[in-house]
Amino acid sequence: MTHSNTAAVIVVGNEVLSGKVPESNAVFLVRELHGLGVALRAIHVIPDELDVIAETVSAASRAVAHVFTTGGVGPTHDDVTLPAIARGLGRDLVECEEMTAVLRHFYPDGLNEHVMRMAMLPRGARLLRDNGLEFPAVAVENIYVFPGDPKLMQRKFTAIRERFRSTPFTMRRLYTSCDEGPIAALMEEAQGRFPEVQVGSYPVYDNPEYRVLIALESRNAGQVEDVFQYLRTRLPPGALVWED
Repeated sequence: MTHSNTAAVIVVGNEVLSGKVPESNAVFLVRELHGLGVALRAIHVIPDELDVIAETVSAASRAVAHVFTTGGVGPTHDDVTLPAIARGLGRDLVECEEMTAVLRHFYPDGLNEHVMRMAMLPRGARLLRDNGLEFPAVAVENIYVFPGDPKLMQRKFTAIRERFRSTPFTMRRLYTSCDEGPIAALMEEAQGRFPEVQVGSYPVYDNPEYRVLIALESRNAGQVEDVFQYLRTRLPPGALVWED
């Protein structure tokens, strides 16, 4: 069962797991998805192994509304993300004539068997050309497939990002001079009273002006304001430093 306005990110790459390449794609997607009003439920970092990718993608596609994969697409032997998606969804891997035409444009000297690997897509895959994408993004059901190169990934996601826009999140913050201990019970009580709002407290050790940040976030702006007022009137006397 999928849930609306939710997502999972799957980073594919032995080079990430071994520390050869720093991971930046998930960091980018976290920021972008949150700004679009999409709740990220999980980030998976997995190796270039067909069975592992297939299992991870299959489970994620059933659990959330949108799945974003990065890495493992290209002409080399370890680019197995698309075959893995086909396996995970129980689909055949077939040549996409539209993608073959795209490849001919980018490889005018001819397509060898390795380049043609990029034209082999899960049956029923869609090519997304939003905002004039010359090299389209690939989507299969609710799975969106991106390259591992950060610049290419960001360019493709930015082109199709409006497909995922949802009700935005509203956030309010309270900055307090007290530690978490004295307000833990109040926070728990507030969370129980306002279940639609994410109530979080974050200690800060290097700021002389406040010690704990209380963050309130939800798509329900009215409830955010309600819990904001509930907390600010019940904090220990003098504990509230400022709010925004």
